[in-house]
Amino acid sequence: MNSRIARLAVLCGVLLTGAGVQAHHAVAGVYDLNKEMVLQGTLKQLHFTNPHVSIELTVPNPDGTTTDWILTTASVQNLTRQGINKGSMKPGEPLKIKILPAKNGNPAGFIRSIEQGDKEFKISVD
Repeated sequence: MNSRIARLAVLCGVLLTGAGVQAHHAVAGVYDLNKEMVLQGTLKQLHFTNPHVSIELTVPNPDGTTTDWILTTASVQNLTRQGINKGSMKPGEPLKIKILPAKNGNPAGFIRSIEQGDKEFKISVD
């Protein structure tokens, strides 16, 4: 019976490890790792929740219209260690964000850095 429990525990560990690896590979599957873009706009909303923090950024277009971008980044814990918390950014605040854009051309990206006034936060992923 103990060997059955041990095998089950090992199997669960392997499955959980595989899920974590798959999650990190999803970044490469969705975002263009060879291209960076810089967006300047105003914060529409900050979603400071796990598993990944996301930002809705309203970006002006050359024709005078705007596009809402959905930008994803690291976990709450990762950003907190870097000095970003739930109250760090307010809706309407101007931000300059460096991203890896979505491969499919949608207005989405993975955040690499955030400039907020005279502060810059470089986002490292665990």
